[in-house]
Amino acid sequence: MKSPIIWGHRGAGFTNTLPSYKKCVDLGVDGLKTEARLSKDGVVILRFKPSIIIDGKKKLIKESNLEVIKQVILENNEEIPSLNEMFDAFNDKIRYNFDIWDVETGIKIIDVAKQYDLLEKIEITKPAGYRDPFHTLLKPLRKKDNDVILMNSLFSEKQITEDKYELLDHMRTLNIQVVNLSHHRFNMGIFKLVKKFGFKFYVWGVLFKYFLKKFITLNYKGMGIDGIYSHHPDKAVKLKRKYQSS
Repeated sequence: MKSPIIWGHRGAGFTNTLPSYKKCVDLGVDGLKTEARLSKDGVVILRFKPSIIIDGKKKLIKESNLEVIKQVILENNEEIPSLNEMFDAFNDKIRYNFDIWDVETGIKIIDVAKQYDLLEKIEITKPAGYRDPFHTLLKPLRKKDNDVILMNSLFSEKQITEDKYELLDHMRTLNIQVVNLSHHRFNMGIFKLVKKFGFKFYVWGVLFKYFLKKFITLNYKGMGIDGIYSHHPDKAVKLKRKYQSS
C-alpha cells in the first residue's frame, strides 16, 4: 500500500509566500497545496484572497496587472508569488495542487505546467466552496487535457450519497480522478464506496496528531488514504516517516 501524499497547505509560516513554501518543502512534504488566481495580464498568482490592497484601496487580482500586484508587500516583507516563481523554485522536486475558481485560471495552469514539463506533477481542484456544479469548472479542463489530474473537493459525504451516487457517476464519466472530503465527514462506509467507484480519496483540514495518525495508517484490504491536506506539515511528515518505518 502506498503512503498518502502529504500536502503542505499554503506552506509553513506566513502563508502563500516563497519562503513559506521553501520551509514546507525543506520539512519533507510531498507536495504544496495553494490557491491560484489569474491576473488581468494573464499571469497565475498564488493567493487565497481574490483581492489586494493598493494605496489603501481594494483591487481585485483579475483587474490588476502583475506589475501592480508585485507592489504589494506582505507582513513578512515578501511579495505575492506567481506560479512561474513557484515552478522555478521547486521544479520537479514536489507535486503541486491548486484550488481554482474559474476555467481560465485552470487552463493557464495547464499551459504553464506544460512549458515547464511538469504536467504530471500538478493537480487542479474544484474548491469545496465553489457554488456552481463541479462540471462547469472541471469539464472544460478535461477537454483541454486528457491526463491532468482533476479533483472535486467536498464539505460533506452527503454530496456523494445523494441521488444514488449521481455525483460519482458524473465524475467518472468526466475522468475526475480524486474525491477530496473534509476529514470531519469521513467514515469507512464512504471510503469503501469511493474506492469501489475507482477514485483516489483525499482528506482536507487535518490538523491534530490523532487524525493525522488515523489517516496515515488507515489500511482496508491494502487500500488507504491517498492524500492529506494539513496546515501542520511538520507533524504530518514526522508521523508519516514514523509509521513508514514501523
